[in-house]
Amino acid sequence: MPVLTSFLPPRHVESYIPALFKIWEAFNSQVLDDRMIELAGFLSEEHVAGLATGEGGAEWKAVGIWTDKQFSTLVGKCLNSMSE
Repeated sequence: MPVLTSFLPPRHVESYIPALFKIWEAFNSQVLDDRMIELAGFLSEEHVAGLATGEGGAEWKAVGIWTDKQFSTLVGKCLNSMSE
């Protein structure tokens, strides 16, 4: 999974992010948590900077490119990662 996330493009995130979050929720791995948090940060920066806009750019939502459930999962994993 960490290798897979290295090759994902910053465009068309709405097509692969739901699947990645399902896989992420299925595993209990600190390595996977850290890599997914890093990917989420990268995608958020790209989206806010406007580099992922245009054709294939993700639609803006109340919590950026994330759904409410994805954002809750992300924040929970970030808080858990900071406590270790």
